[in-house]
Amino acid sequence: MNPVPKPKRIVDKQGMKKVKGIDHCERCGSIYCLEVAHVHGKGCGGSDIKENCLKLCGPAAMSAGCHGAHHRGEITNDELFGIIARREGKPVEVIKEIAHRAWRFGEYDVT
Repeated sequence: MNPVPKPKRIVDKQGMKKVKGIDHCERCGSIYCLEVAHVHGKGCGGSDIKENCLKLCGPAAMSAGCHGAHHRGEITNDELFGIIARREGKPVEVIKEIAHRAWRFGEYDVT
């Protein structure tokens, strides 16, 4: 019996380098204990692309900071996509569509 194949996650190394280089929490501005957060989590197939990731304070593992608040459901995906849209200078709908296509269909254009 063959297991169901796991879809390959998309990784944009240049985009992730940009996100990792951010030196503050993109939500509250804190400069302490920063982590890359995924709007669509890696566990459910979320991609490592700049339209799906942002820098938040944490640590999420201790349910602390903005990253912990996101994991507890206190910060909506819409709010996070809004932060990413401002950072990227694109409309929220465009960011959501890019992240959704990468997450669901494995399509991503790095241009």
